[in-house]
Amino acid sequence: MRTSFAHLMTVFLRRLWLPAALFAGFNVLCVVVYRRLEGLRWQDAFFWMTHPHSTEDRQIHDATKVFAFFVCLCVFAFQMWIAERVLVTIFRRQGMEAWKSMINDISIENVRDHFIVCGFGQVGRTVVDQLKRLEISLVLIETNEGLYRELLKDGVLVIQGDAKRHDALRTAGIERARGICIVIDNDADNLYITVTARSMNANLKIITRAGQQLYAHAIRSSGADEVIIPEYEGGLMTGRMIERYYPAQSKLA
Repeated sequence: MRTSFAHLMTVFLRRLWLPAALFAGFNVLCVVVYRRLEGLRWQDAFFWMTHPHSTEDRQIHDATKVFAFFVCLCVFAFQMWIAERVLVTIFRRQGMEAWKSMINDISIENVRDHFIVCGFGQVGRTVVDQLKRLEISLVLIETNEGLYRELLKDGVLVIQGDAKRHDALRTAGIERARGICIVIDNDADNLYITVTARSMNANLKIITRAGQQLYAHAIRSSGADEVIIPEYEGGLMTGRMIERYYPAQSKLA
């Protein structure tokens, strides 16, 4: 959340530094002019600048009255300028992304009993769709910045990072999670994440994807509760579909 808040503040500062700097310079100018016109202390001049209604109209020079009117107009103009910058920053793409990122991080910090999904490839997309359909809370870890922005816009709780890193898993709330689904298209990475996840939460339910039978045994031995081989499962499903066209052979089997 700190990173997102800092990003949000950076976006605002980039848009507001110019009017803020000019307004500060305008304040200094007004203090100098008030001191020259009325011989005030700088504290009193600054107070007149911030509270123009505090001037005594019967005790000041006409030039001071004209200048006070000018000050009021300029302060109003600065307020309008800053308000315009704030609104534009909030509703433009960068501001919206920064705001959504901060809300995303706050939501991740509060989520409990959820599933962590590592990877948003074809299998990961299907897993996310199923979890959303079942209304099961999830946090997705994805390395690709473009996908991260897309998911953030869609309202999916997501972290941009490498699931092999302890800090990414910790940010995803692995200590509070019910389970993790590791579906990256790399068996070595999936094996490493399985070992790391089990070491960080002994009660975690771990479902891991494997591309080869050899890795499936290693992943299961490393602590995975379930190991899925999509190609193998797809072959079995295809075989069961074909089996429907040969009822006689099915009964014999």
